[in-house]
Amino acid sequence: MWLLRHRGRCFNLLAAQRLYGARFSSLSSSKNGANSPCIGILREESNVWEGRAALGPHHVQALVKKGVRVVVQPSTRRAYSMFEYETAGAELHEDLSSCDVILGVKAPTPETLIPHKTYAFFSHTIKAQEASMELLDTCLHKHIRLLDYEKIVDSSGKRVVAFGRYAGAAGMTNILHGLGLRLLALGHHTPFMHLGGTHNYSSRSAAKAAIANIGREIEYGLMPEVLGPMIFVFCGYGGVSKGALDVLRELPIQMIDPSEVEEISKTG
Repeated sequence: MWLLRHRGRCFNLLAAQRLYGARFSSLSSSKNGANSPCIGILREESNVWEGRAALGPHHVQALVKKGVRVVVQPSTRRAYSMFEYETAGAELHEDLSSCDVILGVKAPTPETLIPHKTYAFFSHTIKAQEASMELLDTCLHKHIRLLDYEKIVDSSGKRVVAFGRYAGAAGMTNILHGLGLRLLALGHHTPFMHLGGTHNYSSRSAAKAAIANIGREIEYGLMPEVLGPMIFVFCGYGGVSKGALDVLRELPIQMIDPSEVEEISKTG
């Protein structure tokens, strides 16, 4: 029995358009003029399977129409092809030194940061995370202006750039994949053995179909009884939680009240 209590193509940075759209709205429609502001899009290299991008081609097209140059670092791993970016009006160049603002999803390596530039990405420095202190020191040393997405808020203090439903779905798929590997290491063959990591699927629907198949196997009784019940506890009601729940609903789960957890953990 499964018990639970309440709680993708690109990284869609619509907020970037909102941030820069007004600033560039008064510019001429000249696409590549010498005085045109320029935005660079980093190639994501934090993981070999990373397919996200700070801006998609439709964002690029909107910016180009406002007179903004957009330079994209080449990559064959993005969810969007280089052809789509070129068709939208972007330039493909490895060198982003001509750009005024450089956008990424994850933080680039410190040694690749270009001095005296403005960067925007998730830096994971706001809480003084030890692993990111070298990055922050490098930004200070190279006189870089860092715009951390975690700190971009609207007039009411609400974040305008945050992970949402797709992130929750991707994360939960990876969790179930990891669960299968962990249980296998403990000597248990479970339906989760057949689930790959999120990056193994070409679309959300393909991953969803694989998880639904696991749900059927659980219903057929292929989950070792010694492992149940499993209790998944979600904290929060945001987009990430909703995306994770979308995944778990493909499995034969039962929603329970937090007050029931202790008794169920003892009696099943």
